[in-house]
Amino acid sequence: MFGFALDEILQTIGITTFRFKIMKLPSELASQSSEKFLKTFKNLYEHSPWFVEQSLEAVALNEKYNNLEKFHEILSEIMLSSKSDMQDDLITAHPLLAGKKAQNNELTDFSTTEQKSAGLNDCTDDEIKLFEKLNEEYFSKFNFPFIMAVKEKNKSEIISTFLERKNNSRDEERTNALVEINKIAWLRIKEIYGI
Repeated sequence: MFGFALDEILQTIGITTFRFKIMKLPSELASQSSEKFLKTFKNLYEHSPWFVEQSLEAVALNEKYNNLEKFHEILSEIMLSSKSDMQDDLITAHPLLAGKKAQNNELTDFSTTEQKSAGLNDCTDDEIKLFEKLNEEYFSKFNFPFIMAVKEKNKSEIISTFLERKNNSRDEERTNALVEINKIAWLRIKEIYGI
């Protein structure tokens, strides 16, 4: 009541106020609107909204999923217990780091932000050639892209991890990819909520 009266007073003297919408927590959002829940979280897993879709009912029915860590936990469990072919589709849906999609601005908004935060949008020609070489070697060995939660990392950390992990077995790298995908989902949840 007083907030709106104050807004009117401030506007009459030329001061504009802004009202920020507070983001609803996952369980609250799911129980109020499945459409808004799915729209908000569908891109947590790269081009793979089905993990979020599978969580909808459980999240809507249990307020414990208003805790973002618990919400991430249920999504992680759904993804890790999914059929192997669904996991493989998720892995191959990820873009190459500093690859052609990034250079052509064809990444999802999340991927663009993540790669940009790691400085991958600002590579020198030599760095681009190095990433192309590493991506090619990795992909030819494992038949899926190198996946790493690059937000909060830098180019040298990414290159170092690339060089380490390319010596792993396919099973080790598939496991690493799934672990990194869940890290990425957690970072995206935090981004949605501004934390």
